[in-house]
Amino acid sequence: MQHASIPRPRISNAIDNVARAVGGLAIATFTAIIVYVVICRYALSFTPRWSEEIPRLLLVWVTFIGAVSAFVRNTHLCAGLTDLLVAPGRFRSLLAVLARLASLLFLVVVIWSGWKITVLTWSHETTVLSWPAGLVYLALPVTGAIAFVALVAAELRK
Repeated sequence: MQHASIPRPRISNAIDNVARAVGGLAIATFTAIIVYVVICRYALSFTPRWSEEIPRLLLVWVTFIGAVSAFVRNTHLCAGLTDLLVAPGRFRSLLAVLARLASLLFLVVVIWSGWKITVLTWSHETTVLSWPAGLVYLALPVTGAIAFVALVAAELRK
């Protein structure tokens, strides 16, 4: 259920702008790394040792940073079926409130479980770079918390 006419609060706009900028930079970096690895592999006949670990880490983080922007814009997992099946009125408004509450509850679960798995895997090291394996899972609580703040700010504005 998109409501493009409802203005977003400044904090939500700021979070969205930062998420989009960081996500765009990460995608550009990811693309450059992949091009470099392909050139090394096929033109120079060697593969950098880190060619799987860094792109995988970037891909996970970019995915969840993009999810923050989707939550702020209210486009995450939004098929628009409610608008097609339910007539405007109180029931549709009630469904919209329930959907926002479900989103907030979902983010609490993501933050909590993401933090638990980050702590659990932080002492493990990646194979090549010996970085904490928990860096991959850290994307869950960090981006979940940012999305939660943006959604709460949007709700407080209403």
